[in-house]
Amino acid sequence: MYDVNTKRIDQVFVHMNKMLELLETLNDRGKEAVVADEVAVAAMERGLHLSIEAVIDVGNALIDGFIMRDPGSYSDIVEILRDEQVIDEHQARVLTQVTDFRKHLVNEYTDVPVPQMLEVVQDSLPTLRQFEPAVRAYLDKELF
Repeated sequence: MYDVNTKRIDQVFVHMNKMLELLETLNDRGKEAVVADEVAVAAMERGLHLSIEAVIDVGNALIDGFIMRDPGSYSDIVEILRDEQVIDEHQARVLTQVTDFRKHLVNEYTDVPVPQMLEVVQDSLPTLRQFEPAVRAYLDKELF
């Protein structure tokens, strides 16, 4: 039997959904409005960062719980989820771009490219919203 920490996955998704609501609200304000507001930029940075961490944490929980191959990087987590058919090819492509942006938010946080971040948020929101249903469908198929 698999030992998947579904309680932790549920907690992460609750928080991720809060961050996605924040990102959607900021995205709806428009690029110019966000760029002109330092608090909005900081909120977007944090919302995107925590959304990325959520994808990584859930991915690691699935990889550990289902004893999938060990990832070598954050983008490898996404690749494993694609290979194991948790997410599809398009979702994997978008989530790889999102996880690749993590280095700007974590390592290069003093000089985050705001226009690029706005583009990443706008392009990835639909896929980030699809992540939870994809994971839940996989869990239902594999655990029940």
